[in-house]
Amino acid sequence: MPVKTPKQLVESKFGTRKDLVAKIVPLIGADDDEKRRLLGTTNAKLLRIHEVAEQVQKQFGGKAKLIDAIAKLQFAGKAPNDGWREKMDGLTVKRLFDKHRGLAN
Repeated sequence: MPVKTPKQLVESKFGTRKDLVAKIVPLIGADDDEKRRLLGTTNAKLLRIHEVAEQVQKQFGGKAKLIDAIAKLQFAGKAPNDGWREKMDGLTVKRLFDKHRGLAN
């Protein structure tokens, strides 16, 4: 059986790219600018973003709770400084998830 291309995977699982982006936006809390950028992203990246965003949603309950989990691991009971949370809010869900995996190991 031949391997499906990212375009074929998007079409079989979600219908269209717009449908996939519509599923990603609430998972990552994207605004209109981020939504526009997602629409210009490749199918392979969109599939990966969706996969990571779903995993974060299941494991942590969202981006904010993932940031809280990173803070617990990184600061071990101490409160992070004021600018730290703002900086973390600016990172993508995938980058935050990678940071958490790095700290957990």
